[in-house]
Formats: sequence, C-alpha cells, structure tokens
Amino acid sequence: MKLICDGLDLSDAVLKVSKALSVKAANPVLEGIKITAKGDTLTLLATDMELTIEKHIKADVLMEGETVVVGKYFVEFAKKLEKEQVELCHLNEGGLQIKYSDAESELQVFPIDSYPKIEKDNNGDYFIINQSDLKKVVERTAFSCSVDDSRPILKGCLFEVENGVLTAVALDGFRMAVVKKEVEASGNFKTVIPARTLSEIIRLLDKDNENIKVILQKNTLFIEVENTTIISRLIEGEFVKYSHILPSSFSNTVTVNRQAFLNSIERASIFAKNDRYNIIKFDVKENIMTVSAKSEVGNLNENVMVNLSGKDITIAFNGKYIVDFLKIINEEFININLNTPIDPCIIKPVGDEGFLYLVLPVRINA
Repeated sequence: MKLICDGLDLSDAVLKVSKALSVKAANPVLEGIKITAKGDTLTLLATDMELTIEKHIKADVLMEGETVVVGKYFVEFAKKLEKEQVELCHLNEGGLQIKYSDAESELQVFPIDSYPKIEKDNNGDYFIINQSDLKKVVERTAFSCSVDDSRPILKGCLFEVENGVLTAVALDGFRMAVVKKEVEASGNFKTVIPARTLSEIIRLLDKDNENIKVILQKNTLFIEVENTTIISRLIEGEFVKYSHILPSSFSNTVTVNRQAFLNSIERASIFAKNDRYNIIKFDVKENIMTVSAKSEVGNLNENVMVNLSGKDITIAFNGKYIVDFLKIINEEFININLNTPIDPCIIKPVGDEGFLYLVLPVRINA
C-alpha cells in the first residue's frame, strides 16, 4: 500500500474515526485504525464493536492495499499534521511509514487478517429529518440519559416514530426529557439509540438546512454524513413506559423568566453544592418565588418575580437538574407545572409545545 494525501484531510479523518477506538480492549486489534487505499480514495475505519466510524478522503493511490495502524499514536501524530502532502506506505517488513516535508516516521501495525469484518447494510426502517432539528432533538434529550451500567436500557434515548411524528425520550430515574418532531418515515417503529452514538452523530452535522436519513434495523443504526459513515449497535430491551409517568393535570403553574431563574439557581448552587443532593428550595407565594440554599459554608435567599396560577407552594429540587434544562433552551419564559411538594414537576419552555422536562422533587422538612 502506498498513497499521498493532504495532511489536514488526513488529520480530520483520523480524529473523527478515533471516537470509535476501543480502549484496553480484550482484542488488541480494536485499538487500531484500519487504513484502506483503493481507487482514488483513502478510507479510515475504527470500531469497538459497539460503535463504528468510517471516513473517506481523496488520495493519490500509488499502490492499493490495507493495514491496521496503532490508533493511539496515529491520533497523536495526526494532530500535528499541517496542510502539506503526506505519504503513507505499508512496508513489506511491517510498519506504516509516514513521510511529510523533509521528515519521515514509522508506526507499528497489526495483522490485517485479525481485524473484524464490519457488515454494512443500509436497508431497514428509516426516518428523514432536518439536520438542525435532529441536533435539537438530541441536545434536548441525551443529557437526561443515565450513566449507570446497572440499567443499560436507560443509557440510550428511545426513538419512537408513529404516524410521521418522532418522539424521543430519555430518563435516568430522577428526570425525563421528551421531545416531539414531525419527520418523513418509512412506517411506525421504535428503538433505543445509545447516547454516545447520538453525540457522535450531531458532531458531524454542519449543514443545518439539509436533511439526513437515519436507518434503523433490528439491532443496528446506519447513517451517512459527508463521506462519513456511522454504524452503531442499538440497545436491546423494553424501554420504560414513559407515558405512565407523566401527570395528567396540574393544580399550580409558575411562569418565570428563564435567564433570571437560571442566574438565581446558579448563585444558590454555590452554597448547595456542598450538599450531596445539591438541594435548592423554592417558596412560591403570589408573584414572588424565594430561592434559597444553605450549607456549612453559608446560605442564600433571594426573590425572583413570577406569575403564579394556583396555590402557594414550597418545593425543593436538585439544582443541577434544573440548571441542565435551563441551559439547553433559548425561550425567554418557562412554565413550571406543579401539584404537591412530592409529585413530579413538568417544565416547558413557553412557545414550544414539542418539549417537556419532568423532574422529581427532593423531600424536605417543612
């Protein structure tokens, strides 16, 4: 194998596929990046058998072939490449020779025969969505996915398509995010996509006005964006029946300016963060919400103007869960829907009926 390519193109491709590299894998070859030179294209591929990322770039291929280079060092090397011509050559005695400017280096390689075969089948159920809409769906749900390995199903987002409407749901046992968006779809179906996969997908999206096709098979996701292919295993199992968690009505609604509310909670969090549960209390009476927090380092009490529909109420939350929500929306006002100090609360941005956020309160002594 021998080829010449642009240094910046190579650097960008290596960094993109490296997100799928396995770390300390049982099979060491999964710590490598597969390089294939064919026709006028250089293809780089990395996989940990859960997530696969493949990237194609233009190259002057002098001799076709393929090899697997040690990923960790190839990534570090690629970061230093500039806009210059780079020559890659697989040596007969083993090793990948890299020539650039007036310098050259050599990296260790793995036997190509030991690298796993990656199946690429782009048939299956699918939905088509605007790239900016998909970004928003992921940004407004994935942050609520669990990071706890004890319930793997919650480490992903439920994507449920029914009658041309995509419903994305993520929850971790303390909060839940639900987003709805109209899409073009092949039919009705549902699956659970790992949060890690979704994060990698939106990193690739840079053409907000263009559509993207997401293909979902029985246990595999397939997507192509700008000469990059992502293949991911889906999470198998039965997702939580989220609709059963949502309250059907509320006795209290508090409307508040998002930025003023966020600023107040962030100030309160300075004192609450020393507490294991980051407890912040909200005391709503008429048109004033008193935000308070206390710990051994000090305390805070400050008032925020609100509009209350319903009865006065005192309730407490983990401040982090509220801040996480407030930072991913841009709407000027939010509605906080409440029943009692121990019932789930639902927060919605005013003007966006396609997004809701449920959070459980923290029990406190009155």
